[in-house]
Amino acid sequence: MSTFSAYGMGPKGFSTNRRLNDYEREHRFDIKKPASDKALYDLSLIKFNSTFTECVDKWYSMRGFVAMAGAVVSALMIYLICVSLYELLFKGYLENLALLLLGAVILWWSAKFLVSDAFTYTHYPIRFNRKNRQVYAFRRNGTVFKAGWDELYWTIYNTKVGLGGGDLNVMGHLMDKDGITVKESIGLSLVDAGEAGRQNLRQFFEFFRLYMEEGPGAALEALKPTPLIMLPAIDRQRESWFFGWERLTGGMKGLPLLQLLFQPFLLPISLFRWIVMRTSKIPQWPQWVEDECRVEPDDPWRREPGFRDEEAIAAVKATAGAQSNR
Repeated sequence: MSTFSAYGMGPKGFSTNRRLNDYEREHRFDIKKPASDKALYDLSLIKFNSTFTECVDKWYSMRGFVAMAGAVVSALMIYLICVSLYELLFKGYLENLALLLLGAVILWWSAKFLVSDAFTYTHYPIRFNRKNRQVYAFRRNGTVFKAGWDELYWTIYNTKVGLGGGDLNVMGHLMDKDGITVKESIGLSLVDAGEAGRQNLRQFFEFFRLYMEEGPGAALEALKPTPLIMLPAIDRQRESWFFGWERLTGGMKGLPLLQLLFQPFLLPISLFRWIVMRTSKIPQWPQWVEDECRVEPDDPWRREPGFRDEEAIAAVKATAGAQSNR
């Protein structure tokens, strides 16, 4: 089951200038060898063609959650500060000075949480260019990270925080010359937990590995019978409230009772997600990136935002219907 993980969402981003840990070394991917016999794309793709494929970032699915947490705590701290200030000024209760200072400190931290989600970018796209074998990632400060596919250290990272032994996600590390120090990192979108989650992440990386090593045809073939459904045009417009709610609820797809039980939690998050998207800028790749990722107009593998493989979707529905009638 996918999970929320805010690791790397703060202004400092992912932890860098550190040594690889044992977990990362143990679960390193070899880009020349299959990571799994299956492939998974987790509804993460914005664009797909013969030159590059572009996906969303690690935090995209959980947008709104951090803003809601920050807003709720901030509101509580503002109330605490106001009450403490009133008691201090009009009743002379000096013990409220400590509460006033504590509230101010927590308010500062909660406000930082809020603005690490809202007033930023709607998403932080990652682009894999198979022709020049480069990977581009939109940084949180609006600049662009670029590194060779072959030089990145691809692995599974464990936050050691969360259910099932910690939240897991696929990371690409740019290493220092010593080969053991992480200089910079990018995180792919799927976050999962436990042994089942680790297998999902292997399938997820396999999709991008197949695309880069064997081409778009091999990547799409490995998805079958799962239909390819591209994200809406989030590179040009902000998502709707309904799509945001659907994205949040989609993590429990196939579990309708659980989806229903979690709505009191997911509906408020979806509202804050909508606010986050409305207060954030849509990222735009600089022209030099677009020049390096030029796509032929007659590209047969071109799949634009909003694309749905209707034939595959119909086949999946027919199969599911036949099985239910047995």
